[in-house]
Amino acid sequence: MSEMAHLLTADSQSTRQCKQLSVWTLVTFFLVNHLSAIFTKPTDGLELTAFEKGLRALVQGQLKPCLTIEVEGLRAGCSLMAALEAETAAVKDLAARRKSDNSRFSISPDACAYRLQGGPSLHKFAATMHPYLKHVLKRYATFHRHCTEYDNLRDVYDSKKNPQCRYVMWSCTFGLGNKLMSLLSTLLYAIISQRVLLIESPGWESLFCEPFPGSKLQVPEGFSLVEMYTSLSFADFRKLNCGESTTKEPRCIRSVVVVVFTGESKRQDHSFLVCPTAMAAVREIPFLHFRNSNQHFAMGFFLNPALRPLLELLFPEHNVFHMLAQFFLSPSDAVWVQIKSFYERNLQPASRNVGVQLRESKGEYRQHYDDVVPLCILNKAALCPIELEAQLEREKRVAQSPSSSESNISRPLVSVYISSLVGGHYKSLKQSVPKLEPKMLQRFVVVAQVISTDSHFKTSFTDGEQRDDIRHAQKALVDMWLLSLSDILLTSHMSTFGYSAQGLAGITPYHLKPWLNNACWQSISSDPCFHFAPHQVHCPNDNFTLRDPLKETPYIKKCPDLPETGLQLAE
Repeated sequence: MSEMAHLLTADSQSTRQCKQLSVWTLVTFFLVNHLSAIFTKPTDGLELTAFEKGLRALVQGQLKPCLTIEVEGLRAGCSLMAALEAETAAVKDLAARRKSDNSRFSISPDACAYRLQGGPSLHKFAATMHPYLKHVLKRYATFHRHCTEYDNLRDVYDSKKNPQCRYVMWSCTFGLGNKLMSLLSTLLYAIISQRVLLIESPGWESLFCEPFPGSKLQVPEGFSLVEMYTSLSFADFRKLNCGESTTKEPRCIRSVVVVVFTGESKRQDHSFLVCPTAMAAVREIPFLHFRNSNQHFAMGFFLNPALRPLLELLFPEHNVFHMLAQFFLSPSDAVWVQIKSFYERNLQPASRNVGVQLRESKGEYRQHYDDVVPLCILNKAALCPIELEAQLEREKRVAQSPSSSESNISRPLVSVYISSLVGGHYKSLKQSVPKLEPKMLQRFVVVAQVISTDSHFKTSFTDGEQRDDIRHAQKALVDMWLLSLSDILLTSHMSTFGYSAQGLAGITPYHLKPWLNNACWQSISSDPCFHFAPHQVHCPNDNFTLRDPLKETPYIKKCPDLPETGLQLAE
């Protein structure tokens, strides 16, 4: 209790804030340890918010402790914790009554080498997870495990009965960068809506460790939503007034609602993100299928006035991708051993690491990137004035007294890691970047993952090339992870592979756009851009219209690399 109270009050700035946080702490403690005692009969006069109405199986009396909290974000956080605890308790109770031996999974110790060997510590700029988020994620992991233990989806498939828990199914055939942005966005929705996330992605276990010890992400083999249920897009679901208490439309019953966010998404699709009652409308649907989305749509939930207070509580620095990746993404043992080996051999000896990710849209070599990268390194990766002055002084002393103890002092080593499908960039930059040494008073070594094939070679397989080949997918993930270990990151504009690397690292990159006068400029945060974000979305059931997203919240900005349609969370 005292440790949790310390964590939750660490960032308070005033007596009023301390009091508010103390209330939330006490409520959380009781929810965790005395949940059954708190859940009383419904109480009249307590009005639920649109967010709370979307939390399944919670009546007004169950939310009574949370409804006494005045601060909207703290109240929403309390409500979510209560919902996860209530759902988990219900499933545990059913499992105890059944005492079934048919559980799909058994609890096993964490055997992920990346986590056991301190892999996360290589991200030097990783942000600390906020205590609220840490507690919610811990509850969600427990919820996930109990649901996957109780619900045998093969039995659900055979009997055509609804499962006890509700699920979010995710599938995506785009490249690795798009997959990770889409998946972490789906995870965010699964958490705030109390749904169990399952994925349909062959070979995923070859790329990542299981995020939830004792549980499993992959859908059971042979399980098919298509054969079990009628599929409706979310836009069609709402057109039929599904989710309304007066609706008797048969297509609303036993349906799978399909949610998709791409460059083709319309305003009706974006209403899923923006409209406050959207989550409540689908709360009785057993399966939502997030199918083939290629966007970082997590940002869109911040445009929802009912969800915004909760999200601001969980992500006070607005770094959604970075925080969820810390929790959810750990490279598999086969991938981690490659990352570790390359890092220790090529990156660890350097005093500074620069990552350069170059995406050629047509896969053809063009020299303009090679002209810009050295200039960008010169301007953005130079020694700071204090370092430069100290280095000049050391070299001056060595020149005056060659026999001094400082005679063996060498210039700082900078490792420049090149990630590109086009090997010509590596060959060119390996020659040009070291020519910066006299100007920058640093030594440079240019490195890359190089795969030799007869008379030619390619550097790393990025952005999902040959995405059905597990070996190449692993190489792409190694490539992305090595980029994320950079101190300074230069990426091609609009590259989802680069977005994911910056999100893993928690650093703000410099974008490269060689045909502009300012060909190397800094982005606004580590969070990826939502390329085709919601604009002008009307929510008739909420008496709310999203007109100008930039006026809704001060930390939502136009994406520097796609200002026409893209929006991004600024840190």
